[in-house]
Amino acid sequence: MAEESDQGEKTEEPTQRKLEKAREEGQFLRSQDTSIAVLLISVAAILYFFGSTAGARYIELMNRAFDFDESIIISPESILIVFSDLSLRSLIVISPILGITVLLAVLTAYSIGGIGFSLKSFIPKASKLNPITGLGRMFGSRGLIELIKSIAKLVLIAGVITAIIYSVYDRVFFLNLLSPKMAIVTGLDILTLGILLVTLTLLCIAAIDLPYQVITFRNKLKMTRKELKDEFKETEGRPEVRAKIRERQRQVAMNQMMHAISDADVVVTNPNHFAVAIAYEPGSEKAPIVLAKGTDFIAAAIKIKASENVVPIFEAPYLARALYFTTDLRNEIPIPLYRAVAEVIAYVYQLSEIRKDGGKPIRPMVEVPETMLFDEFGNLEIRA
Repeated sequence: MAEESDQGEKTEEPTQRKLEKAREEGQFLRSQDTSIAVLLISVAAILYFFGSTAGARYIELMNRAFDFDESIIISPESILIVFSDLSLRSLIVISPILGITVLLAVLTAYSIGGIGFSLKSFIPKASKLNPITGLGRMFGSRGLIELIKSIAKLVLIAGVITAIIYSVYDRVFFLNLLSPKMAIVTGLDILTLGILLVTLTLLCIAAIDLPYQVITFRNKLKMTRKELKDEFKETEGRPEVRAKIRERQRQVAMNQMMHAISDADVVVTNPNHFAVAIAYEPGSEKAPIVLAKGTDFIAAAIKIKASENVVPIFEAPYLARALYFTTDLRNEIPIPLYRAVAEVIAYVYQLSEIRKDGGKPIRPMVEVPETMLFDEFGNLEIRA
């Protein structure tokens, strides 16, 4: 029972894949109150800056529209030309309002939850046509919250509009006594003031609605532990994905290993099939460590990298195989190989000094314990 409850409760935060899938299905975070408030502010600002100019242009268009022209009687088809010209000019006048409003609508939606297009959202779903499901949405907790919000918005906006009308009704009443141009300018000022005051009310509602929509949207996309496990199996758990991850990890490890060869003191080789790079810090209590190792092509690459960084190469087949099969990268060499490795490192340290004196370096006879004698396949060689 506990397991079923755990699998049925959505307690886990949505993964990035879950969020991407929601966008593919047309589910985006939206706050209608915030969008409306931003759009109303933009309309009020445009009316404030361009209202008088647009009003004067509209007076000219209206005068032209009501101007009687005898040519219309002679040629009725000219009405279409006049109507098209007036429509185009009207569109030009209101284009700043339309353009900025559309731009702000897109920017607001993008900043809140992003924008996108999904064909899946147009596909009919049986759940949307189910009356029982629809009633559940209407009378559920979300429906109740939306009803409360709507009533609150209605009360607040109605109160603000009533207060605005009460404060400016005398100015509205005397608009007909003004000249047409002054009446339009004054009317736009009153309209702009009213929109701004209503928008301030909507901003208060949006400040509450936006966090609520964010929390609701995230809760809607929350996942159960079973869904997390299934998603992991579907993505990271797939064989091809695991193979790509392992290949990437091998590439990173290889690059790091090849880069570490420049810090090595010596590279012990087989000479052709095995190569192991060793580093030792003089005066340290730690044993030498293996910085890089490999066989065949990797061994050849290690030797090339060692030559480029002037790292000595020492041929010792049994020692190379013993180091390769017994020591992992960045680990200290095993105790039975201390003596053999010490002789090699001592030889390398003395090599440059001996060559300066013109002498011939004496190559040490490196002996590996019988318990560390491996063949090329990693099997211990048994000697009689």
